[in-house]
Amino acid sequence: MNKKIITVIILFLMAFAAVVTPLEVYAQNTNLGVTIIQLTPKEATGPVGTSVNLQGTIYSSNGSYQVLLGNTIVDSGIADGYYVNSNFTTPETFVGNYALTLRDVTINVNSTQQWAVTTGYALTAAPASLQEGSGVTLTAAVTGSQPGASYGATISVVLPSPLGTTYSKTIALGTPNVKGTASASVTFPDSSFQPSGSLTTYAGTYTAYFNQSSSQAQTTFTVNIIDSTTYHRGDTVVVRAAGYAASEVASLIITNVKTNSNLDTQSVTASADGVISANWVVPANTAIGDYTIKISSQTTSKAIPDSETFSVVGYNVQVQTTNLAGEVVTGITLQALDVSTGTVYNAVSNASGYAVFKLEKGVTTITAIWNGVNVGSTNMTVSGDQAFTIRCQLTNVKITVKNTNGVPIPLVNLVISYQYTGSNGSQTGSATGQTDASGSFTVTSILAGATYKIDASIYGKIFNVGNNTVSNLPTLATAEVVIICPTETLTLNVVGYNQESIPNARIEIVELSNGLFYSATTDLNGSATIQATFGMYRARIYKDTALINETNVQVFANSEQQIRCTLYGIQLSVKVVDFFGSPISNVNVTLNGPTQTSAATQGDGTVVFNNIIGGNMQIIAQSSGTPDSYQVLTVTVDQPATVQMKIDKYVAFGSMLIPASLFITILIILAALILLVIVEVFRRRRTKDMVTP
Repeated sequence: MNKKIITVIILFLMAFAAVVTPLEVYAQNTNLGVTIIQLTPKEATGPVGTSVNLQGTIYSSNGSYQVLLGNTIVDSGIADGYYVNSNFTTPETFVGNYALTLRDVTINVNSTQQWAVTTGYALTAAPASLQEGSGVTLTAAVTGSQPGASYGATISVVLPSPLGTTYSKTIALGTPNVKGTASASVTFPDSSFQPSGSLTTYAGTYTAYFNQSSSQAQTTFTVNIIDSTTYHRGDTVVVRAAGYAASEVASLIITNVKTNSNLDTQSVTASADGVISANWVVPANTAIGDYTIKISSQTTSKAIPDSETFSVVGYNVQVQTTNLAGEVVTGITLQALDVSTGTVYNAVSNASGYAVFKLEKGVTTITAIWNGVNVGSTNMTVSGDQAFTIRCQLTNVKITVKNTNGVPIPLVNLVISYQYTGSNGSQTGSATGQTDASGSFTVTSILAGATYKIDASIYGKIFNVGNNTVSNLPTLATAEVVIICPTETLTLNVVGYNQESIPNARIEIVELSNGLFYSATTDLNGSATIQATFGMYRARIYKDTALINETNVQVFANSEQQIRCTLYGIQLSVKVVDFFGSPISNVNVTLNGPTQTSAATQGDGTVVFNNIIGGNMQIIAQSSGTPDSYQVLTVTVDQPATVQMKIDKYVAFGSMLIPASLFITILIILAALILLVIVEVFRRRRTKDMVTP
């Protein structure tokens, strides 16, 4: 029975594991497989040319995919991981339902949805802009046609307001081609349009319709009297205007829209078919702006006057500002003077040093202004979209800080203020910086003719007071200024713990920020003089090879300072005692540390060491004649002190040492003997008392 229960439990666990364990699929990193997740438009329908977005997944990470509509591949590419984001347009085909397929090319696995292609209608005009009296080709097309069907269309053209006249013509599109498209073209104006008299003799926007009543498609085209809407100086404006009487004389008038001033007037004559044709060249002194060109006639009054606006647009001209070193300068105000018109345009150079102007053909004078100061001017001839460079009279000032020996000083803080005369009178400016590892800092693109005050400091202390003004810098790519960090006289008096002078002590000082190094040795009076560069120093004092002090020393002026080395001249007393704390005389005590010395204890067990150098040291107490009667102690001594050392294996008898264990044994034996004697005496007295009657 138990075996059956166990068998049932095992089978249950195996079944449960099979259910909850994920199945191995071709790509373990996705559970989506080949799937179309979303279509846009979501209705999954539209005519030929509809923009479609398909999002989905495939099995193969970064694998190749294809998108097909029916049998036509409309897109292909590489998946982003497992994700597909495809954009395509519905291709030319017949109306109907088609399989839209996402295919994983690697393993040839598909996901399919239905896409319905609907019938579409289109009408186009070519050219979209023409001059009066010219013709336009209108093309009507039906896409997504029914196979074998025949199509026709009524093309209608409505003249611009306020005319509004409609001209129509019915055309046959015929049967669709192999891609399901039927189309045909017609020229407007044409005598076949009804009512008769179709025309393009009026300026304005014409609207054309494909079956106007059902609004299946429409387009527009524009009729003008000139061949463009934008021109440059020297360009020829071609004029064509229709609808005038044969040989009619009229005036061609060009007017500045902004000023309403008359730029030019010409007399023009219509041809035998009533068309006025003329050419007008844009003068070399025409300003950038909008202009109106119109035909004025005393004979013909058109329902839509022949008047049109065009623009003299200028070219895109980029001017880059640089300093004398050829480096880009930002924030420079540029004035561009159009010499032919006297017009001034202003711009400011951007982060790339470029200022962008709209300038017309001809000579332009560019002036660069830095904080109200003219720093450069040049003439340039504009002939198209161009780029120019103007080099401003701005210099880089390289400030180098050195000591009197010519050694560069890094990490010096510089506060720079300058004064100059600009367009608004006396002007000031400022800059800050810090010297680099080479001891230099460069102020870029500033005025050479200014007067500069440069305060140099370290640790908040200015060291060049009275020698901080610079003027009349040379106009070079880089002007150099050298600041000398002064040398100060530093006298150090080195004394010990008890204020006594320390002769022949070695002094080393290292500047904290720049690493300048100096050394000296004290004289018999413990004094040393060092010529050191302005700064803050780490001073180390050595006696022989022992470091007896380390401290910071300020060298901001000539000074005399005392350094007290509290580790030097210390008195150390060492008392050696035995097991019972009694003093032991004639024990040799050795100091191993900054000071190496030894001496023997006196009768009180004490030895005194005077004028030692403190620090970490080892003290060894060794009794002569007794090899193992020693003690070792490690201590740190930084002030006068008394150290007790206990040789606890021995007991002192004068200058003789007895092992403590032997001494204790003797004491125990003596105590036992005394106890035996006392017991024996007591026993004998008791026996005597018992015998006596």
